[in-house]
Amino acid sequence: MGAAVAVRSGALVVVALVASSLAACTSAPGAATTTPPATASVARPSTSSPSTLPPSGPATGGAPLVKQTAYVLGNVQGHLRMVHPDGTGGRILVPSVDVLGESNGVIVGDWSPDGQRVAFTRVHREVQPFTASQWVAMSDGSGAREVVPCAPPCLRAGLGAFSPRGDQLAYAVTELDAAGTRVARNAVEVVTLATGRRRVVAETREPLVEFAFPRWSPDGRRLVVQVTRWPAGPATATAPVSGSPSIAVLDLARPRTQVPRVLAPRLPGTYPDWSWKTDTIVFSTNDPDVVAGDAEHDLWTVRPDGTRLRQVTHLQQPALAMHPSWTPDGTILFEHCAAMPACYLAYASADGSVVQTPQDLQAVWPRAKPGS
Repeated sequence: MGAAVAVRSGALVVVALVASSLAACTSAPGAATTTPPATASVARPSTSSPSTLPPSGPATGGAPLVKQTAYVLGNVQGHLRMVHPDGTGGRILVPSVDVLGESNGVIVGDWSPDGQRVAFTRVHREVQPFTASQWVAMSDGSGAREVVPCAPPCLRAGLGAFSPRGDQLAYAVTELDAAGTRVARNAVEVVTLATGRRRVVAETREPLVEFAFPRWSPDGRRLVVQVTRWPAGPATATAPVSGSPSIAVLDLARPRTQVPRVLAPRLPGTYPDWSWKTDTIVFSTNDPDVVAGDAEHDLWTVRPDGTRLRQVTHLQQPALAMHPSWTPDGTILFEHCAAMPACYLAYASADGSVVQTPQDLQAVWPRAKPGS
């Protein structure tokens, strides 16, 4: 869950970026609401952008790109579930918890590199405004414990990802001011799981700049992260909320005041993931809760130095692809939405030459279990 923010007439707006399988967090009782801010412009690639379709178009059949004996971690109806890629053998690892007629939903899971643990974010609806904190459990769902609590002024500490050695988690933080009316701080932090020690990788006091979805480089020295810039207004009654997201790289050796290095600046960038097999970053160019209007609807890959920008999927509106992640062997898992909110687990080869959209398993934020 991201905590997108916009300021209008001194009021704080919290826009929860939850998947369609969860009720939108802003619909929870007592959630802050207001007229949305004016639409921000979204950068689009130039005609010279290297988005080349494979010569004969992507193949759609053939052997499954992800073997059916594998396990995929995903979010379904507020639960963290493990399931085979064909939708069989599914079971709940971490359930949502019913509170006040709603549920403390579980979102954005991640596997440890050895497949023995899972990390997840729990949305706490029993408090208002609701908060989100970072948790870890064993791969069978047992032993769940909160590793990064979130109490005022914290609004969100989550969206975590395991480091390559499995000893640390990177996660995003949003904090409010003392009055609880404005965002005072957005940051990316890392926690050492054995000690609970936290350190700040990057932070900003600019309330309209938000970090989300950090993912580690193969060497554990950098993070790729989604950075969203939100318009300050003024708002109108008809304009949809729209931010300007990009993907950027953070260096763990640099000071917390570092400016994230943006990749693919001509494209909106959301939900990045860094392949530990090929040292390539995949990202989507849309997020229905962030990018409004006529935006790109596909997956792209790029090298961490900004070179070799390549389009993976070539979808026609209203279809879109989002929430991509890499399997350990280099296949891309993603959500294929024929039309929102009908979104299903899908698969693509890294070069886009094969795209498989079976539409038989609804799940969000999919991640393949290492070694399965």
